[in-house]
Amino acid sequence: MIDRFADLQLFILIVERGSLTAAARELGLSQGAVSLRLAALEKSAEAQLLRRSTRRLQLTEAGDQFYRTAKRVLAEMDDLRGLLSGDQGALKGQVRISAPIDLGRRYVAPAMDAYMRDNPRLSVSLLFSDTMLDLNENGIDIAIRYGRLPDSALRIRRISSNRRLPVAAPAYLDRVGRPQKPDDLRALNCMTLYRGGGRFDLWPFLVDGAATTVKVTGDRDANDGGLLRDWAIEGKGVVLKSAWDVADDIKAGHLEAILAPYCAADVDLQIVMPPSRQRPHRVTALADYCTTMLRRLDACLNELGIGSMDLSGHVQGATAEGDPWITPLAGQAGAGRAS
Repeated sequence: MIDRFADLQLFILIVERGSLTAAARELGLSQGAVSLRLAALEKSAEAQLLRRSTRRLQLTEAGDQFYRTAKRVLAEMDDLRGLLSGDQGALKGQVRISAPIDLGRRYVAPAMDAYMRDNPRLSVSLLFSDTMLDLNENGIDIAIRYGRLPDSALRIRRISSNRRLPVAAPAYLDRVGRPQKPDDLRALNCMTLYRGGGRFDLWPFLVDGAATTVKVTGDRDANDGGLLRDWAIEGKGVVLKSAWDVADDIKAGHLEAILAPYCAADVDLQIVMPPSRQRPHRVTALADYCTTMLRRLDACLNELGIGSMDLSGHVQGATAEGDPWITPLAGQAGAGRAS
């Protein structure tokens, strides 16, 4: 009989951090102590929960079921504690959120400041990255992501379509001239995002209603979208950026959008959560807050003429009436950028 909730929490942490060493480090325990507790847990469960190898841990079929059940049980216990203490409406505990670097710094972090002022017992852990992060391995509760997602088990709430725009400093464009069509970018210094082992140097456009790409070249690239934006503001060249990331700079006159009529809203912005349907109230409440915040921002982009102009399809193919979260079909899997 398993009656120690601390061991359930330990097992979840091992799975989500991907190793005994990482879990031990986070808890301030020795790896040996964690290994002994895991062995005792497996003995109590009368099943092998994890397969160990020299490279990684892998859930067995029984372990996967145990992990999902443990998450549900702990979420229900968290809600029960709130009910018994008489403050079930109060949000407390930690929520881990991931987002792209620019979007996270410019919008998510300030929004969390405001939210935590209203919920002082809540703590937030922010992970900002322009590369794909595994939600389970990093213990992420809520991820904000661009693009289609390869993991068909993830729960998705679509916010809007996102436009990617070439932008540059007005002074730079005054010096080199403003491109009139996408092919004109070939003559300009186009600075690119480096990810997945290569440069993102094929920029997408719509020409005469047909999707096309232009291969650009430039004297620098970076794996940090915020640095690319800074370079553009400094007049070093052209960058392709999400409209969300540069809206304030365009409004302030630091950057100028070019070739906007050729730029389609071709990448979805989504809030993503792990597949479990049982989540602590603090997680679902914060996901709803992020949804409202991002949709208001999208409406502001539309006023600038660079938004998605697509606020009607907040839910695509919902699996149940009234359920704002969807699970994409396996056939919809594709490349996506992590939060």
